[in-house]
Amino acid sequence: MKQFIYLAAICMLALSACTGSFKKADGLEYKLITSGSGKTVGYGNYIQIHIKQVYNGTKDTVLTDTRDYMSRIQVLDSVNTPLVYFNVLKQMRKGDSLVIRLLTDSVFKDPKNVMPDFMKKGKYLYTHVKLLNIFETREQADSANKAENAMAKPRIFKKQIEEIEKGLIDKKAQMATDGKIIEEYLTKNNVKAQKTKWGTFIAVSTEGTGATISNTDVALVNYTGRTLDSGKVFDSNTDPKLRPGQPLQPLAVNIGDLGGIIVGWTDALMQLKKGSKATIYIPSSLGYGVNGNGEKIKSNENLIFDIEVVDVVNEEAYMAKMQAMQEEMMRKAQQQSQAPVADTAKKGN
Repeated sequence: MKQFIYLAAICMLALSACTGSFKKADGLEYKLITSGSGKTVGYGNYIQIHIKQVYNGTKDTVLTDTRDYMSRIQVLDSVNTPLVYFNVLKQMRKGDSLVIRLLTDSVFKDPKNVMPDFMKKGKYLYTHVKLLNIFETREQADSANKAENAMAKPRIFKKQIEEIEKGLIDKKAQMATDGKIIEEYLTKNNVKAQKTKWGTFIAVSTEGTGATISNTDVALVNYTGRTLDSGKVFDSNTDPKLRPGQPLQPLAVNIGDLGGIIVGWTDALMQLKKGSKATIYIPSSLGYGVNGNGEKIKSNENLIFDIEVVDVVNEEAYMAKMQAMQEEMMRKAQQQSQAPVADTAKKGN
């Protein structure tokens, strides 16, 4: 609930919600819009909410909106929720809406909390909250969250793709530079590769079978990464010299989790299939960009990866398998921790 300082929901309520009187409680200004029914939220209940925040300056600026992604489900108690917010939220029923407003002067009074340039003192941040549902147990909340997550994933993925493509527009000049360097390298080394829409070059040596990898899949991948400029290997999950003492196993890549890998990997893997072997040439803007990555990958470094898609598994099935494996490991660990006690008891007899 700490996010309430910069989050919010329901833009349609803005005109009716942001006019008229606000109640005050412990320095907080709020307005409860009652349209729901049933019991108010109980202590320890789980609430499913949409939140949206709007900065009201010379024009309204939407800062964030969970409707673009997915609703939030969280427990309502005075431990996890700041007391001032808890006292307001506990008044709500399923279907109710809430508007909280805070002066920018209050939000950014701490010198460490720097006010964005587009904001001004004396203006308001409006947080809109819509209470979608109330759950009495953790099991009910988890079930609802799982269903919500399944519905939201395609929408979230689409939104993330849109953000990536917007970002590439800003990197147009660097992309052009990188593309030219990679094309010259391919020509010099007589490599035939296809260029993707985003700018990754892919040279497939083994086609693979089945459907093309999608955002609902987990790809298990063996790889070796080199820098284009020097050809020096910087990482590999197949070379024991680079991972001494570590098990060599395929990397599990959740395609729908765009924050888990560099963009060039997502770009390339979504062109491949189970069993595909390829060499991919990633421009720096789709790799580690201007920041590079430690000492091995410098700023604006173009990269080469030799990859093999060992397997492709549906994400839901993979997650279920991983959970089952984790539970089995915990069960065995518990058995081992109890074994000495049992042996001692037998010896005592």
